Amino acid sequence: MNLENKIKDLVSQFDPIKLNQMDRVALMRRTDTKFVFNIEYLPQLLERALSNYFMVEIKDEREQLYETTYFDTNEYSMYNLHHNGKLNRQKVRLRKYIYSKQGFLEIKHKNNKGETIKKRVQHYNESISNNNETENLIEQYTPYNTDLLTPTLDNKFIRLTLVNKDYSERITIDYKLQFYDRKHNLNTQNDNICIAEIKKERENRTSPFIAYLKELGINSMGFSKYCMGMALLNPDVKNNRFKERIRSISKIN
Repeated sequence: MNLENKIKDLVSQFDPIKLNQMDRVALMRRTDTKFVFNIEYLPQLLERALSNYFMVEIKDEREQLYETTYFDTNEYSMYNLHHNGKLNRQKVRLRKYIYSKQGFLEIKHKNNKGETIKKRVQHYNESISNNNETENLIEQYTPYNTDLLTPTLDNKFIRLTLVNKDYSERITIDYKLQFYDRKHNLNTQNDNICIAEIKKERENRTSPFIAYLKELGINSMGFSKYCMGMALLNPDVKNNRFKERIRSISKIN
């Protein structure tokens, strides 16, 4: 059985959880820990997780297709804050869940305690100005003026979402990553890496999935899809801070 079929077979074996049951583990204020690894490890991780996790199923699909558009200023203010290691920073993105035909404009705020706080409103197109809900969200939770934000980077990926059976933790596993830089009309795709993100409440110190990763010798690694896509494709931005990470990821391929 080839790798893709092996993944599909294991995905089908998980007990399902529906989208409307996810409210119990929304985790809009949480800590995130990311791990980047070769997709060849994914079957082993899924096999270990079978007994402790549900898998989200939407319209009979478990391998969900996501599309994201990131917004930034002409000076790439949000990218530069992250690159320079600043906390209390935001990202503004339009996230589309293709199979469920839902979309949200989302603000992700990383505070100086290492917490991620997410705010969002339903929205499905790139026009975020002249819309009361999107303008209010951006004005309330960011220092940016909506009129100064433009679509900067797109990405697509396949996502598996696991939910711990005690509803204390959510795991997302992303693969088949594609990036497209709007300004320079450049794109790249990576089918070899997976990004696992463990999302849990700050006081929850345990995670079976992190234990599975450690068993396979996989250590945590920061990975911002927006920043990595920009660093790889956009020649206008500085990327010194990300060069070592780019080298580490290239070794995973």
